[in-house]
Amino acid sequence: GSNGSGTGVFGDCGVPGCTDASACNYNADATIDDGSCDIPAAGLDCDGNCLSGVAVSAGGGSYASEVSWTISACDGTVILEGGAPFEGCADVSAGYSVSMVDSWGDGWNGNTLTIGADSYGLDSGAEGSDLASCAVEGCTDANADNYNADANVDDGSCEFSAVQGCT
Repeated sequence: GSNGSGTGVFGDCGVPGCTDASACNYNADATIDDGSCDIPAAGLDCDGNCLSGVAVSAGGGSYASEVSWTISACDGTVILEGGAPFEGCADVSAGYSVSMVDSWGDGWNGNTLTIGADSYGLDSGAEGSDLASCAVEGCTDANADNYNADANVDDGSCEFSAVQGCT
């Protein structure tokens, strides 16, 4: 024999791969984490779909860093706010309103805010805008005594003091 020294791993080294069970590329057979784990962004599954709520994205135009937006619940509580670029999810099932601002005051330059199937953008020169409205219940019949011009959902409360069409 010969004398000497050496370093290294001898024999079975294990199976390299992703050992994080929450990763999209988790390998149940892996015994050594090789740093390859693909962890989805918060709130998204491995295909980029929202685990709850709807997809929200912002961007697409020039000067994206100059824009900001806020999605609020109907009671005014902020659901989500950010700038561009943005990708995420929000629960807007109870209704929402959107406010968008361009710090330059010259519109969104082609940037859009997309919430589920709805897309919003500011016209050139717009500084801020209420771009979606929450349901306002009331009487929507203009012939009724209690017609509510702000109502966009008829709640069946319309009242008529006179029979329509009679003299």
